[in-house]
Amino acid sequence: MQESLLYKRSNVSVDIRTMNKRNTILLFAGFSCLLYFGYFLWETLRYALFWREQQQLFLFDRFYIVETLFRPGGFSALSGSFLVQFFYSPVLAVVLTLILLGLITLLVWLTVRKMGKLLPVYPLCFLPALFLVLSLYDICYRYEAVTAYLFAVLALFVYSRPRRLDWRLRLILGSSFILILSYAAGSVAVLFSVSIFLYDILMRRDHASFSLLYFLLFLLVGYVSVRVGESGTYTYACSPLYYYEMGETMPYVHCLSWLMLPLCLLIAGIFRLRCGGRRLPVVINLALFALALFLFVGKYREVRDPNLHDSYRYEYLAVNEQWDRLVDETSANLHTGTALNYLNLALAQQGVLAERLFNYPQYGPNSLIFISKDKTPDVKLARILFAMGNMAAAQNVAFNACFTAGGYNPSMLKMILQIDLMRGAYPVALKYIELLEKSMHYSAWAASQRKYLFDDQAVNADPFLGTGRRDFPQEEAFVLSTTPLDDLYRTLDANPADGKAMQYALSYLLLSKDIDRLGSFIRRYYGMPSLSSLPLPVQEALLFCQDYYQTMDEEYALRNGLEERRSLALRLLTDDFLYGHGVAGETMTRFRSFRSAYGKARQDPEALSAYKNTFWYYLLFIRI
Repeated sequence: MQESLLYKRSNVSVDIRTMNKRNTILLFAGFSCLLYFGYFLWETLRYALFWREQQQLFLFDRFYIVETLFRPGGFSALSGSFLVQFFYSPVLAVVLTLILLGLITLLVWLTVRKMGKLLPVYPLCFLPALFLVLSLYDICYRYEAVTAYLFAVLALFVYSRPRRLDWRLRLILGSSFILILSYAAGSVAVLFSVSIFLYDILMRRDHASFSLLYFLLFLLVGYVSVRVGESGTYTYACSPLYYYEMGETMPYVHCLSWLMLPLCLLIAGIFRLRCGGRRLPVVINLALFALALFLFVGKYREVRDPNLHDSYRYEYLAVNEQWDRLVDETSANLHTGTALNYLNLALAQQGVLAERLFNYPQYGPNSLIFISKDKTPDVKLARILFAMGNMAAAQNVAFNACFTAGGYNPSMLKMILQIDLMRGAYPVALKYIELLEKSMHYSAWAASQRKYLFDDQAVNADPFLGTGRRDFPQEEAFVLSTTPLDDLYRTLDANPADGKAMQYALSYLLLSKDIDRLGSFIRRYYGMPSLSSLPLPVQEALLFCQDYYQTMDEEYALRNGLEERRSLALRLLTDDFLYGHGVAGETMTRFRSFRSAYGKARQDPEALSAYKNTFWYYLLFIRI
C-alpha cells in the first residue's frame, strides 16, 4: 500500500516537473516571439502609429467622455482613443500595441489549452494578432478595432472557464456577453458568437446545439441597430466594416484577423480527437502556420505603402522639429515630391535653404511647395505656408486639415492657435487653449500660451509670434489665389526681416529659372535684415544673367519681342552692380571656369561633373 502511494506521488511529481518545464519552454518561446514581433512593429509601423495620434485628440472632458461612452461601440472607441493619445512617442506606440497583441495571443492560447493538451496548436494562437497588424497599416481602419478584438477574446476566455455549468446558465452568460459586446465594442460580437458556438460544439458541451441561438440573438441585435439608425447597413453591423471609415471601400484583408480566431478553435477541436497519432498534429499545424506566414508576407507587401510610411516619418520629425534628422532622412530618399518638400522645409528652418538648394536634386518650384488643383487639405502644405510667412493661407489650410475623422489634429490646432495670437484674435485663441488644456500631452504647452492673451506687447516681443504678426500684409488678399511667389513678395514688403520668407522667395526664383526677375528682386531687397549677403546660387544666377545679356544682340532681340523693361533690367547688371550687391570675386572666377568646361562638354562629358551642384548646371540641364 505504501509502495503504491509512493509510486503515485512520484508520478505526480514527475508530471508536475514535466508541466513546469513545458510551461517554461512555452513562456520563453512566447516571449521570444513577442520580442521579434516588437522589433517588426518598430521597424515598420511606429510612424504609422504616430500618425494615428495626429488624427485625434483625446480630451479629459466629461461631455466628450460621456458622449463617446454611451454610443454603440463607445467603450472600445474610448479605450482605443485613450491609448492612441500616448502614440506621440513611437516607443510608447509600439510598446502599448505590443501589449495589446500579446494579451490577445495569450487569451487565445489559454482558451485553446482548455480544449486539451494541444501544444502543436500553440504557434497558431499568434495568427489573430499577426493579421491585426496588417489592418493597422491602413489608416482608415480605426485603432478601436484592436481593443474591441481584445474584449472579444477576453469574453471568450471567461466563457470557456466554467467546466461544469448548467447549459441554461451558460446560455445566459453567452447571451449577456453578446449584448454587452454589441453595445460596448460593436460588430466584434459576431466574432465572439461564432467562437463560442465552435467552442461548445468542439468541446461537446451539454446541449451544445442551443449555441445556435447566439447567432439568432446577434442577428436580432444587428437588425435592431440598423432599424433605429445606429448602423447604416447590415454589412456594417456584422463585419469589420464597423471599424472602417465611413464612405471608404474596405479591403477584404481586414477580415483575415477575424478568420484566424475560429480557425485556431477549429484546428484545436479537430486534433483534440488525437487522430493520426502525435506526429501528424505537429506536422499539420506547422504546415498551417507556415502557410499563414506566407499569406501574411504576401498581404504585407500588398497593403504597406513605403511612400506613405515615409510621409508619416517626415511628419513625425517635422512635428518634433528635428530638422537635422529630417534633412538626413529625406536626402537619402528623394524619389518623391513629398521628400523634397520636407527636405526644403527643413533647410529653410535651418536658415540655409537658398545656400544649399542645389546640393540636392531639384525639379522646379514644386520641389518647394506643391499645391494641388483642388487644394486638398494637407498638413505638409500648412507647414510650408507657415514657414513662408503666409499666415492667412497657412491658417486656412491648417483649419481644413485640423478636422479629421478621429477628432482634431493637435499639431494643426497648435498652428491655428499661434496664428490667432499673431492676429490678435485673443478670444478665439483662448478657445483653442482651453481645448488643448483638456488633453494630456498638449496641456502644458497650451497653458504656456496664456501669457500672450490680450497682451500685444508680449506678442510683439516674442521672436516667433512677433515675426508672424509682422508678416501679415497691409492689404488683405484672397489666400492661394495667385502663385506662392506673389504672396512672398507681400510678406517681404510687410516684414523684410523674415529670413525664412526671404529664403523661400530666392529659392522660388531660382527653381523657376526666372533670372530676369532675380536682378530686380536683389535691387529691391538687398541690404534688408534678411538679405545682408547673397547665397552662392543667387550669385551664380546673377553672373549667368549678366553673361547672357552681354552675348545677346540687343537690337535683334528687341525687334523680335524682347520687352524694353526686360532689356533695361538686363542692362543694369554691370560689374559694379554685381560687386556692390554681394557677388564675390571667387564666384566670378569659377564662372569663367564653368564657361570653359561647358565649351569642352561635347568632347568630354565629365568636364561639367564638378558643377552639378550649381545653379548653372540646373539652369541648362534640368527640365522643370
